[in-house]
Amino acid sequence: MMVFKRKQIVVLSLVLMIVVAGYLQYSYKKSSISVNGKEASRLGEAVYVENQDDSVQTGKDTKDTKDGKTPKAAAASKQATDFFAQAKLDREITTGKNKESLNTIIEDKNASKEVHTKAYDQMMKIVSNLEKQVRIETMIKEKGFSDVVALLGDDGSLDIVVKTPSLSSVQTTQIADVASRQANIPIGNIHIKPMY
Repeated sequence: MMVFKRKQIVVLSLVLMIVVAGYLQYSYKKSSISVNGKEASRLGEAVYVENQDDSVQTGKDTKDTKDGKTPKAAAASKQATDFFAQAKLDREITTGKNKESLNTIIEDKNASKEVHTKAYDQMMKIVSNLEKQVRIETMIKEKGFSDVVALLGDDGSLDIVVKTPSLSSVQTTQIADVASRQANIPIGNIHIKPMY
């Protein structure tokens, strides 16, 4: 008799959790915004965004120079350009070194078959991740951004730095959606940061 009551309590708890989850999903969909005329299906998921636009954060009025940028903004823009170039170079160097090390293991005739298989699988993962990162960067640039770098972590996270003063919630959602689909990872594991 006691077992029967426990089962009823467990079943009722599960039904209650499903009802609450359904209500939350309905609430998210009802309050979501439109992206290109279609409802953003993943808008309720968490996305980490960091805004680096000094004029918005501080509320200070900035004076433009001849090229439309303040001296501080021009220096920040150059620093951002250097960052993107250096990040891509560092990624290329690290990938090259890792592939070289794994290739040495793969070509080692004295290594066991298991070691060969693990090294080969790791090599394929590196190649796959690099392809995903480049695809994500290309697709985000197609949305009108001048530069972007995407870095996949070993823990399943994805960091994306976009060359722009700030990002709107619609832009953030579009970037997160592209990245999630291309890298096949949850939006909650994607961290987006503007840099200019």
